[in-house]
Amino acid sequence: MYRISKAVLCGAAFGVAVPAQAQSTPPPGQIDLSVSGFHNVVGAVPVSQDATGPGVLSESEVELSPLYKTTGSTIVGLRGVLNLNGRASRAQSRWQLAVPEISAFASGSFGRIEIGERAGFPQSLVGFTPSEIAFTAAPFGPDSGSRLDPDGRLPLRFLPSDLAGRINSLTYLGYAARLYDDRSPKVIYLSPRTRGGVYGAISYTPRTSRSAGFNLGDGGRDLVIGLDEPVPQGRFHDVVQTALVWNHRTEALDLSTGVTYTHANAERGPLGDRRRGIDSISGGVSATLHDSLALGVSATYDWNSGNFIDPGSTRRPANPFGVVASADYIQGPWVFGGYYQHAHADSLTATAHRDTLDIGEIGVSYLTDRNHDLLGTGFYTDLKLFAAAYYYRLRSDEFDLTTGAQRGAVLLTGVRFAFF
Repeated sequence: MYRISKAVLCGAAFGVAVPAQAQSTPPPGQIDLSVSGFHNVVGAVPVSQDATGPGVLSESEVELSPLYKTTGSTIVGLRGVLNLNGRASRAQSRWQLAVPEISAFASGSFGRIEIGERAGFPQSLVGFTPSEIAFTAAPFGPDSGSRLDPDGRLPLRFLPSDLAGRINSLTYLGYAARLYDDRSPKVIYLSPRTRGGVYGAISYTPRTSRSAGFNLGDGGRDLVIGLDEPVPQGRFHDVVQTALVWNHRTEALDLSTGVTYTHANAERGPLGDRRRGIDSISGGVSATLHDSLALGVSATYDWNSGNFIDPGSTRRPANPFGVVASADYIQGPWVFGGYYQHAHADSLTATAHRDTLDIGEIGVSYLTDRNHDLLGTGFYTDLKLFAAAYYYRLRSDEFDLTTGAQRGAVLLTGVRFAFF
């Protein structure tokens, strides 16, 4: 799986063993506190027909996990995450303080069971924290928070909010199944990995309620350029997400492939509007060759998209579809790479439009903290410098013939400090 192999890949490049969790688990019968976090600072310059000038983003996050290890080697714990982020530009100036995830879990020979408000699966895979099950990524960017990955949303923070919203509603396509990042209350089970390299996961959400966790405070302003903006999509119930992944490792090759599926039933709108449910499937394959070249490709297809049903419309709705391909090369402390994404779907606006999106991104990063000990004993640290160029083209039947498409680029540079 791409984001797991990336952590191993970077460790191999430096000749060090990257632990699943740098802070050790407690001895049997004792309680320990695991602390991790990051701080990202990013500057960006949009380049487009609606260029809004430079901007800056700052994001900090701390995760606390009290852990208890039983005599049978089962680890029981709690997870709480506090996130503070802010950005300032002519396009968007906002701040937010939130608790995006809070949960209780138990992991052992049986796998992992987790209950709480968090993303579907598995932000924490039995002790270490890559991100969701995905097979394409941009490892030259931040590993968490707003990212440069497909659907990572970082470049969109510097675009007008209506344009960013239209693009953001499409970027999951090709990356993961729908609702993969919804943080409503749920229960998750992750199976242990078999000797053949197979494991599975399933999560159940009774009802979507807080898609981004607990919001403790926010504020700001947004610039719009006159596009139809996505409207709130309401709530879904009985959300089931499943995954099946196979991984094969040799000295020369790390190969992963898998599929994820989401099903959800839609609630009626406030005026009794009927909506489609959600059926979304995503699959992909990633390969890491000689701990240096990482390739990935993945696709997403929704045959039910959750849109409102217009009984008076004769227009046949589009089935959302997307594909992503990525390639990255690691040489010592350097990472070079990029990805291409193509997606199309009906817009999530009051009047549906047929939207088509193309994204291309290239980037580079340099890991400066070669010893990984900036905080001293007990913590593993990373200090990374990165830069990227992000190109987008959004075509829609909303735009007139003179406009044709919304296209442009975002140039970004930043620094990331992380500890765990």
